[in-house]
Amino acid sequence: MTIPVTGLLLIPLGLLLTVMPWRFALIGLTVFATMSPAAVVNVGNFGLQPGYYLVLLLLGRTAFQSMTEGFVFDKRVLLRMLPLFWFIALTFLVLFLALCLFQGNTQTLPGTSGFKTSLVRSFQLGRENFTQLFYLIINTCLIYATGYNGARQQPGELPKIWHRAVTSALVFAVIVCAWQFAGLNGVVAFPSDFFYSNAGYPRSESQAMLGLFRINGPFEEPSVLGYNFTGYLLYAWGCYAQRPSGMSLAMVTACILCLLISTSTTAFAGLFMFFCLACFDFCTGRARLLPRKDDMTLSYVLVAAAISACIALFVVEVAANWAAIQIILQYTLFDKTGSTSFQERSFADLLAFRIFAETYGIGIGLGSHKANSLFLTLLSNLGLVGVILFGWFLWRLLRPRAMPTVEGSCLRPFQLGLAGLLACHLFSNPNLSVLAFWLGMGGLLALQVSQVRRPLPVLRPGPARGWNIAAHDEPRVQAST
Repeated sequence: MTIPVTGLLLIPLGLLLTVMPWRFALIGLTVFATMSPAAVVNVGNFGLQPGYYLVLLLLGRTAFQSMTEGFVFDKRVLLRMLPLFWFIALTFLVLFLALCLFQGNTQTLPGTSGFKTSLVRSFQLGRENFTQLFYLIINTCLIYATGYNGARQQPGELPKIWHRAVTSALVFAVIVCAWQFAGLNGVVAFPSDFFYSNAGYPRSESQAMLGLFRINGPFEEPSVLGYNFTGYLLYAWGCYAQRPSGMSLAMVTACILCLLISTSTTAFAGLFMFFCLACFDFCTGRARLLPRKDDMTLSYVLVAAAISACIALFVVEVAANWAAIQIILQYTLFDKTGSTSFQERSFADLLAFRIFAETYGIGIGLGSHKANSLFLTLLSNLGLVGVILFGWFLWRLLRPRAMPTVEGSCLRPFQLGLAGLLACHLFSNPNLSVLAFWLGMGGLLALQVSQVRRPLPVLRPGPARGWNIAAHDEPRVQAST
């Protein structure tokens, strides 16, 4: 076991965040979650990500709080998580059936194979099955912990707390991207050993195409940056549409620049989704290009002027390197189908459909096969029932009427951020255990729970018969839990 330089700094910081008020712990969690290729501890080829390290600490904190309150569980949170509980039960059932019926007969391509067609193997119980089940249970506990702690904040404070947390993660990721870009161009030194210290991930930073550097920031590779910044961009746009300000304008512009410089296919798809969303909001009157005269502030004018200067410089650079940019666009967009990577991922998708058919729609078990998208991964792993259960849970979070205005705070940006991540999952990102994705779901569930102002039924252990239901007039509110 080794502790890299990342762990020397983040281990004590994580312990400090665990005992701090929830609003600070949540900011730390969203920032830690961006550093997925880093590790606080490496054990062989396994590295513990900073985000999951802090998740384990906060789960321990929540369990301790529950014990001190007499094992009181919030029924509102549990009822909203019911489809997820059925989803977990299904994963165990499908894996049992797959081992009984399909072991040794069905060809799979596990996640550790890296889409290499030569590494196809017959289905058997492997390490991936255990790790994916472990991550699923941990992430489910995380969703409950966010709802449990969120319900104990002051009324109307939770949207502000989550906004600060998401904004902090966005700003941190932008700073790291700018730092890396400056380092690649020889302006300043960039501590790559700090951000890419996970022994379980190959080093993929400092990529270049035709002499132009591609950034990946605190993420594994440019495509992962495109995935995360798609969520950030749609969230930032939701904030701008709600109330145009200098800060929201700066966030939108910074996200667009980071996506462009990454030059990944996922990033271009995210920009296309943003363009469609912005056009829809303008046409329906949800957003204004410029704030009203009464809402115009000095900060907005200054930020707009600074952005205009940056755009001018960016256009000059694009014009100077247009020949190389044309080739990059041709390779990443128009000739993508001819690349080896596309062919390997297409083979994984076709194999997912074959698994679905050969298992009669039951699935082969979570973690047994990894397609190119989360939809096909779930379809081949857990069958149609698994896709329906997970989709049911997401629909309850994302349905249009699920998040009305709460005490003057429109919660649409949080839905847009999660929807952006989900859209990327439908065509590129096959990983279910992405911490940012689960944090987005947990945040929306916590915000939904915070809207309830009726008497709260809670679950507590009874002295004679299992779990009894008790009621409180209002949630237990603590200003800084």
